[in-house]
Amino acid sequence: NGFGYDPIFQPENHFLSFRKCYQNEKKCLSSVDNSSYSYFCYCNSFALAIEQVNKNFSFKCFEIRMNFTTLIAKKFMFNRKHIGPSRLTGLIAIIGISLGTMAMILSVSVLNGFESKIIDKIVGFEGDIKLGGDIEFEKSMQILSSIDGVENFIPYVERVGLIMNQYNESRMIAFKSIDISKVKSFYQIDFIESTDFDLPMIYLGRTTAARLNLQVGDKVRLLSPLDQNIVWGLPRSLEVIIGGIFDVQILDFNDKVVFIPEDIGKKLFLRKKGFDGIDIKTGEHSNLKNIKKVIQQKINNSHIETWSEIHKNLFSAMRLEKVGSMIVLSLIVLVGCFNLTTTLMLITIQKIKHFGILTALGASKINIRTIIFKQGFYTGLIGILSGLVLGLSAILIQNIFGIIKLPSDIYFTSNLPMIVRTIDILSILFITLLMIFISSSIASRRIDSVKVIKAIVSDK
Repeated sequence: NGFGYDPIFQPENHFLSFRKCYQNEKKCLSSVDNSSYSYFCYCNSFALAIEQVNKNFSFKCFEIRMNFTTLIAKKFMFNRKHIGPSRLTGLIAIIGISLGTMAMILSVSVLNGFESKIIDKIVGFEGDIKLGGDIEFEKSMQILSSIDGVENFIPYVERVGLIMNQYNESRMIAFKSIDISKVKSFYQIDFIESTDFDLPMIYLGRTTAARLNLQVGDKVRLLSPLDQNIVWGLPRSLEVIIGGIFDVQILDFNDKVVFIPEDIGKKLFLRKKGFDGIDIKTGEHSNLKNIKKVIQQKINNSHIETWSEIHKNLFSAMRLEKVGSMIVLSLIVLVGCFNLTTTLMLITIQKIKHFGILTALGASKINIRTIIFKQGFYTGLIGILSGLVLGLSAILIQNIFGIIKLPSDIYFTSNLPMIVRTIDILSILFITLLMIFISSSIASRRIDSVKVIKAIVSDK
């Protein structure tokens, strides 16, 4: 029923004595030096109450409701007297967790960056919303002009046909008949070469031009097999000139569509009556779902698709790729957690005598497990935070200075795009914290097999 001397409470170059006292019917363990009193009080569990007295013994009292397990866990973590294998394995665990966290942040940010670039290219080529169906297009365009959030729109007619060069080499492609004067203002397309001619001009993709060996200013023939001449049974054919070549660099847009003038479309598509659809552009921060809902309410029998719905398979695959990369890179964190578990077991062996003394003083098994768990959790938290700081710093530096360059003719961007989102950071934090929680819990339960008497008399 007395209190023994415990070296883990011994500050450097101070002599401490221990005594038993009573305060508010609580048993207290006090350490006394020449300048202050520190009372460590416990009831069912160790709640830390500190009473300080200055050298003139004028009382300044306050109580800190802090579990003593946190204090001891921090002492074990930052104790420089006992540097052994646990310090090295702990450092390796921190480095592993830090690198794994940083790798996940960087990988997800790169995937987000490319996804953003692809979205910009798709929206720039097709618009935000496509409107079609069995509707009155003239009336629908008047309604679209009155809807908030609709910034611009352009009606079109589509038909699959043939484009033939001067050597009679042909290629089947989709003709998109629009107001050709708006092709550069409405569609955000990068043109490799473009100029103005007096003859009817068309705009085709880089891949189509390369396969037919075409350049700006070359004359080609457009044929529509679906619009055959009734008398002769031959497809309608018109001669036009190439006014520009665009380069979208995603999907098959460069070999999928040829933009042709409205008047050429009317002459070529004899069996077409009216428009096939309307491309719609919305404001920069507009809500596409709300705009789509408003259009559906105001235009009956309409068929509306947003860019994400049109290319849902593509973006589903990109999301799956992001999840797969996070799972693979989380294995680095998992290896760091294995080292963390090993470190905690080594610490348990090194501090077994201290744990035995704490148990003799009244600390429960839960208290001892909590000390080990907190030490592992804090160690892992250092690795996570350092990985986040390093990863976010690398993203910031890349976005500002563009250190990592890419060939623009392959990746449709000159710098490596990196975008990080809050949901990605939260997901990474959840994964890493869960791994650290599990590894620390496993290591902390190893202390249950230790007996109090054997722990006190054990020699490391």
